[in-house]
Amino acid sequence: MKHTIIMIVLLAMLCSLGAITTTEVHGKLQGAYKNMQSYQATVVQTNYYPQLKKSITYTGKMYFSGGRMLMHFTKPSLQRMHIENNMLTVYEELSNTIFTSEIQPQYGRMNPLEILQLYWDRSQVKITAERKTEVDITLTPQKDPTMVSLGATINTKSGHILKLSYKDTAANSVSYSFSDIKTNAAIPASVWNFSYPKDAQRINQ
Repeated sequence: MKHTIIMIVLLAMLCSLGAITTTEVHGKLQGAYKNMQSYQATVVQTNYYPQLKKSITYTGKMYFSGGRMLMHFTKPSLQRMHIENNMLTVYEELSNTIFTSEIQPQYGRMNPLEILQLYWDRSQVKITAERKTEVDITLTPQKDPTMVSLGATINTKSGHILKLSYKDTAANSVSYSFSDIKTNAAIPASVWNFSYPKDAQRINQ
């Protein structure tokens, strides 16, 4: 019995030594993104619409530099979302539509990389799983009018967000998976240039 108790205590000590805290995870995130000048990655985005009981998955690239962000998807069809100077522009190839809207400055930085930072201090944060170099966390916002929950997988060495998901009050959910991540690397100027079809329908709000 005494031997069993000792073993339990030792195991508990070992687990506590290897465990990472939410404060440490937050520090890793801040260290990775605080002084980031540019970001580029392959991204897979999945949108789930409960009313339609349907999921749509997009594959493409994400770029962030100097206050502007671009998500350029090529599969299953071309879709492009560009934020710059507080202006949102979305182009959808299937409908051949360009949607533009002026947005508030705080929402101009509402890209997947900063959503966690925005909600961290206003949420209950829990670590749900920990692996060798990764940790899974969940955020439950307190009294938020739109967001119900967020989840993320973070590389504990680099601080990079590998996966991110969130669900709103209408039960719609969005998930992202990031790979081939590069930070503070030069982004070709051609990435930001795009010629919209002349016959595209334009919707301004």
